Amino acid sequence: ELLAAIYEELQTWVKHGCISRKSRRLARNIIDCRFVFKWKFDRETQDATTSMTAKATIRKVIRARLCIRGFKDRDKDLIAKYAGTSQRYTQRMVNSEAVLRNWPIANTDISKALLQGVTYEELAQVTGEPLREVNFDLPPYCIPIIRKITGWQTFDPRYEVLHCDKPGTGSNDAPRCFSMKLAQVTQKDCGMRPSQMDGELCCLLFTSDAADEGL
Repeated sequence: ELLAAIYEELQTWVKHGCISRKSRRLARNIIDCRFVFKWKFDRETQDATTSMTAKATIRKVIRARLCIRGFKDRDKDLIAKYAGTSQRYTQRMVNSEAVLRNWPIANTDISKALLQGVTYEELAQVTGEPLREVNFDLPPYCIPIIRKITGWQTFDPRYEVLHCDKPGTGSNDAPRCFSMKLAQVTQKDCGMRPSQMDGELCCLLFTSDAADEGL
């Protein structure tokens, strides 16, 4: 179960485009990483058409979290790390308006959020900052596991490192890159606008025609 958890985590990093292979002789800023393990209760996914009284099967599984040791990053003191969050008064205002106008409130959890930020190349294009170079080595016991993933069968840690195409868990700029990606989705894809008093409060403005149609 432990090896399966490590395999699943490494596969997640590859699936989200966080890492790629790079020649060790061409790499700089090489750091290390570690795995953090914990028990997790995994609930079986249910079909929406099933009875609401049906109980989902819950089982105890091991979850492995790959964490880069960002404090060893040689450029950690030269990069911006700020990632804004909504102010407390903003949250109070939203709750107050929801009660007064009888609006439903919904929340969501983004799985593997820190692995879904903008890439280092996109970060450099948007900010004009130099392209970040971050690489890391896996613990020796992980090498046979990562070789089971498609495209990594011939990975050799003697001559190669894992190159970060985007920041991952433990990276100093991971929160900032995720915040930028979230802003791209809410503002460009969803058409929402950040408010002037709090940039993390985004609103979707409807036209009078849309309001008349009940949208």
